[in-house]
Amino acid sequence: MPAIRLDRAHRQFQERLLNQFRARYSGWEFSAREDDFAVMARKSQAEVAISLETIFAESSRAGTSIPDAISRFVSAAGPRLSTAEQHPGGVGLGVPDPGALVWCVRAERSIRSYRRYPELASHELAGGLIAFVAEALAGDAMRGVSREEAAASGFSESDLIRHADHNTSLRLNRWQAELEATDQQRWVFADDILFSSSLLLVPAFLERLVQLGEGKVSLAAPDRALVVAGVGAAAAPETMVPIVRRLYRLASFPLSPVLLTTDGQSVEPHPAELPTARTRKGWLRIFRSAPE
Repeated sequence: MPAIRLDRAHRQFQERLLNQFRARYSGWEFSAREDDFAVMARKSQAEVAISLETIFAESSRAGTSIPDAISRFVSAAGPRLSTAEQHPGGVGLGVPDPGALVWCVRAERSIRSYRRYPELASHELAGGLIAFVAEALAGDAMRGVSREEAAASGFSESDLIRHADHNTSLRLNRWQAELEATDQQRWVFADDILFSSSLLLVPAFLERLVQLGEGKVSLAAPDRALVVAGVGAAAAPETMVPIVRRLYRLASFPLSPVLLTTDGQSVEPHPAELPTARTRKGWLRIFRSAPE
């Protein structure tokens, strides 16, 4: 895979982390990974790739103590390196990188047919969707992380979820600027080809939509690479449903045509997607009026 081009800030940050790793773990060889914003650690037959995406995003937050954040990050890599050294055979993919763990959203109809699905840390979402913990890899690639391999590396399922919650919020952070930049009431968020749909699991994003719409929110994930959302008058289902259905039909990686809403904590089917009380009562009248 060809080397990626990092800007000056990313290159300097990568070099700073390399120096920190080399100073702390003298028995290991550390180098910049050419196909990703990451550090590659090698010792004998052991290899470990350490993603820098999350720590870079965290360090870029206002008010963050960068030296402290880097120190914690470098220290946290110790258990992974120890595990890789003890089990060098095939460790490259077997040791999850906590800094690369994110929520991945896929259609239930497809993910349940995946052979390794029962092994994954996952939970169901509204609209026929399932979220599972995945490890972001170099390029536009990812892999699901099983509970078994996580346990073998010293991670519990709650650890996987905690890292995925944190990293997903950091990775998908452009929504803040988009929501505040204009007075519009409808948006399409499509900045991550693999994980944009994981915005459905970012509480701060959902809470802000509820605030902007004063409780009136419609959203959907018709494609894995995008989330469409409307608030206030723009959340009206008669407007949003046709948009969502069309985006679903045009999707390169279709997920769900179902319109959703949120209370600021989680997503659920929009009332427009549910059978109405009037319809149910109509059927009841038909059945009740049938002759004995």
